[in-house]
Amino acid sequence: MYVIAGVTGNTGSVAAQTLIDAGENVRVIVRNPEKGQIWKDKGADVSIADLFDEKAVREALIGAKGAYFLLPPELSSERFLSSRRELADQLVNIINESHLEHVVFLSSVGAQLDEKTGPILTLAYLEKLLEKSPVKTTALRPGYFLDNWGSVLPAAINDGVLPSFLQPLDQKIDMVATQDIGKTAAQLLLEGPAADGQTHRVVELKGQSQYSPHDIAQSLSKALNKDITPIAVPQNTWKDTFMQFGISNEVAGLFADMYENINNATIVYEEINVRHGDTPLDQFIQNLTK
Repeated sequence: MYVIAGVTGNTGSVAAQTLIDAGENVRVIVRNPEKGQIWKDKGADVSIADLFDEKAVREALIGAKGAYFLLPPELSSERFLSSRRELADQLVNIINESHLEHVVFLSSVGAQLDEKTGPILTLAYLEKLLEKSPVKTTALRPGYFLDNWGSVLPAAINDGVLPSFLQPLDQKIDMVATQDIGKTAAQLLLEGPAADGQTHRVVELKGQSQYSPHDIAQSLSKALNKDITPIAVPQNTWKDTFMQFGISNEVAGLFADMYENINNATIVYEEINVRHGDTPLDQFIQNLTK
């Protein structure tokens, strides 16, 4: 039995489906019983639990061999850092007292850094907890989500422009589709813990290739059959722009720090146990624009 959290999101849903397709027994954790019905229909066991509900999460892990967890973002929170650290403490404490053989946690490129990484700081904190855990764990560190471009897709469709916080516009970075993250999480669970006996390991996930905002705009131009021009969002407007999307002041500041340090190449891979997603950019963009 594998327990999967985050199945109402992109990575958890793909991880759960990949395991079900492989013939594995799966239990999903959802907060809303209505959202669990689709997984019941697929043959999965369903546990109704909020990740902050310690008792319910413990019960969800009974009889499980492995599990996949993540720290949900809650981007409107004004105490984002402290609340994510509290959740990390609780989840790792639960895992430490469980009978799980292996746990995969969603982390991020740059989680080895202790400053200037914005929301990734919560994952750096999490990884330090995992390093001390007696349970065998894997931190899956993907790169920049290709799916993030979906937030500015209306501007491309309506105005022919692609606003970008990634700058300069011709700078290529590793971008990966969340479907590849979910597939990799499932594969890591199926593989089990590190073969060399390490209690904790890091797996870094890159995309099929590196892309720049110009590359994204070019792919969108093909998919939409219209010219799409990438434009750099001025850095002095970043926080206000993020907050227009309903992001809290604290998280907006964290995002600004993160993008600044992606752009100046502070947030990079350590090149540890590197894997690659297999979703081609044009295929991803075609699906995004459907």
